[in-house]
Amino acid sequence: MHCKRISLPLLAVPAALLLSQGQAKAVLYINIFNDGPNLKVTVNGSISPGNRGTSTAAPTACGINGSLTGQGDPSDPSTICTGNDVLSSFGNIIGGPAGFGGNGSLFPASSVTGFSFQFYPLSYNTGTAFNPVFEQYKNTYALDPSYVLGQTFSSSATFNGKSLASEGFTATGLVGTWTIVGTSESINVFIGPPVPGPLPLLGAGAAFGWSRRLRKRIAAPVSTPPQA
Repeated sequence: MHCKRISLPLLAVPAALLLSQGQAKAVLYINIFNDGPNLKVTVNGSISPGNRGTSTAAPTACGINGSLTGQGDPSDPSTICTGNDVLSSFGNIIGGPAGFGGNGSLFPASSVTGFSFQFYPLSYNTGTAFNPVFEQYKNTYALDPSYVLGQTFSSSATFNGKSLASEGFTATGLVGTWTIVGTSESINVFIGPPVPGPLPLLGAGAAFGWSRRLRKRIAAPVSTPPQA
């Protein structure tokens, strides 16, 4: 009689990883990446109830549907606008790097989807076309006023015929994390292929239950009939 057994710790690792992802705090993920022949910006994630952040009480709108300006542009660096442009009655303060790289300036987008989203890091409005009227928007972000905190946030802007290379993006991966002031949540910007958001806790729990059942089945001895 022969028995087959597989090391249990190895099976526990994937489930543990899934659980740790499912328990991650809410954040917004901005991805800037090549989508076939086009350049695309997506914003996904969620902001937890009560965690919109410290408000500047300054109404903001991008003024167009979709905008992407790199940190190296001398006129208005570090701007991201996605979704259908809507006047937001508030801006919220963020703290983090001056910008996210790149040197191009694209507006309006060829197409947009989802909620309105605006993002203006520290380097915004400090170039040669500096306008003191817009100084209040620097280091802020704004969400579509119809977005309900705690629900899934999804927004995008696509720029046809553009690419990471054409807009001067050379660094890839996570290029910056901005804390939403007054909260423990953040906005993360990635250059390159999109990264998956945190796995919902329900999904992680289901994966854990499946792993336990699998371990029980593998732990049981497997009998092999004697060979003639």
